[in-house]
Amino acid sequence: MMTRVKLLFLPLAFPLFAIFLSLIAGSLAILLAGGEPLEVYRTMYHGAFGTNFFRLQTLTRATPIIITGLGAAIAWKSGYMGIGGEGQMIMGGFVCAIVALNFPGPPVFRIIAAVAAALTVGGLYSLFAAWLLDKFKVTLAISTLMLNYIAHYVTMHYVSNVFQDRTGGDIRIIHTEQLPAYMRLPRFDPTHSLHYGFLIALILVFLTWFLMNRTNFGYEARMTGFNLKFCNYGGVSSKKIMYAILALSGAICAIAGISEVLGIQYRYVHDSYVSASFAWLGLSAALISRFNPIGVLISSIILAGIQTGGSAVARSMDMPIEISSIVQGCIILFISAKILIEWKHWKKIISTKPAAQGGGAS
Repeated sequence: MMTRVKLLFLPLAFPLFAIFLSLIAGSLAILLAGGEPLEVYRTMYHGAFGTNFFRLQTLTRATPIIITGLGAAIAWKSGYMGIGGEGQMIMGGFVCAIVALNFPGPPVFRIIAAVAAALTVGGLYSLFAAWLLDKFKVTLAISTLMLNYIAHYVTMHYVSNVFQDRTGGDIRIIHTEQLPAYMRLPRFDPTHSLHYGFLIALILVFLTWFLMNRTNFGYEARMTGFNLKFCNYGGVSSKKIMYAILALSGAICAIAGISEVLGIQYRYVHDSYVSASFAWLGLSAALISRFNPIGVLISSIILAGIQTGGSAVARSMDMPIEISSIVQGCIILFISAKILIEWKHWKKIISTKPAAQGGGAS
């Protein structure tokens, strides 16, 4: 029993240590800004988890971070280090809103069509990056980053020039018309913002964990990320795995856009996903948790809490809101440093192992 507990919590040891180091680094920034670190962190914690209202606000903000984090975790765990979650989330949210508003038929068919179209577009948008990698050897990180910008500006054009809601007071805000009440995700409590998208995120956490740890597909995907040549030698088609993994990753990230449209904004609002950095925080949560779905859930809530708590600090204290960004950045920096060190370590082992075997044979 103790062995199982250790195996469960051992992967959390370094992330927790990284958070501790980040709080120390944040303390230095707070001192330089003329604040008291303990008081600032106390206010930050209260603004994130201190009351039921703040807890629900944090979980609401964590919902798209969890979902995009799962999309990133599936791809990165398999060795495909794309950073296109933002573009896939944008495309998913945009298509969901447009189809929901314009698809003919009863409400239930419109919702099904909107969700299906959003999932399809999110998956295809990620598949395009996979195709560029397969056919032209375009680095996945570069192609997915550029596709983020393309999604951002293409949707801006169509919303502002074709689907813009001009019935409101301020037409400078680029957004579509609002969805009717019967097409929205219900809330757990009508007086708070937490909606059923969080429940969907929890279900996705379990499904992602099950897929990656209890299925043949998940095993092949993980082995592809660990040793591509070994998988090809063993008869696993790495190309098929790549296309399937990246399509699934894009579809999951599209769900984050769907949840924002149907659960929070009730329309597509241009630039809202970019300014909130949902996808980048999701990627950060995946890195912090070492691509463990359960860890993504915990890390996303922590990162969302740092954001909501940072807003509380800015409102109630004479401290800049950027303090929370400093803490987040330090967490990612320390986690990334450990991943880089481990990657170099394994690369060294893999590169020297054949030579050692050859020497023994001779």
